[in-house]
Amino acid sequence: MSKKKRQAYHHKDLKHALIERGIELINEEGLKTFSLRKVAAACGVSHAAPYSHFQNKEHLLSAMQDYVTNEFSKVLENTIAGCGNKPNALEYLGKAYVIFFMDNPHYFSFLFTQSHVQIDLSFSADSHNTYKPFEIYKELGLALLDKSNYPEAGRKDAIIAMWSFVHGLASLVTMKNVHYDEDWRDKITDFMKAFQCTFLGGNLN
Repeated sequence: MSKKKRQAYHHKDLKHALIERGIELINEEGLKTFSLRKVAAACGVSHAAPYSHFQNKEHLLSAMQDYVTNEFSKVLENTIAGCGNKPNALEYLGKAYVIFFMDNPHYFSFLFTQSHVQIDLSFSADSHNTYKPFEIYKELGLALLDKSNYPEAGRKDAIIAMWSFVHGLASLVTMKNVHYDEDWRDKITDFMKAFQCTFLGGNLN
């Protein structure tokens, strides 16, 4: 790597590059051999450069998890802001959820197989200490179930089933060994409409 190339990163750009390349490295090689030195080499900078942003490997891993979580949360929050509490809001949220990972399959693999993300399905935990994207999905789901007079005793089960469906779709679209003869982007809306009817009523039109 030339000196000119090594100096190409601005301070902020380097932090972002280290995070993105770190995610790719972990997906390729796993956590055992992961190090700041390896990430630096992959970015074409000196082995000391990452220390201007991260104290150690664990600090970088935490930043990687926070970065993806924040990007994912922003997409979900913007989707809700755009459709409010309309009956089909969950359809739009589910589609945004799946497409985020369709566009960034390496994020899905990192978050749910390599990071320390914890998702609490008990509904008893402090929402500030549970995984934010799940909380966003849960809160909208509960609001829509309430609006549709869904039986209160079954709402927890309904939320877990709805989230599992959306998360399962996200998993499928990121799997290289899963083949589908139609366009996922076109069909996700149809899948969401069909599934949503089970919990919120309505029809497929």
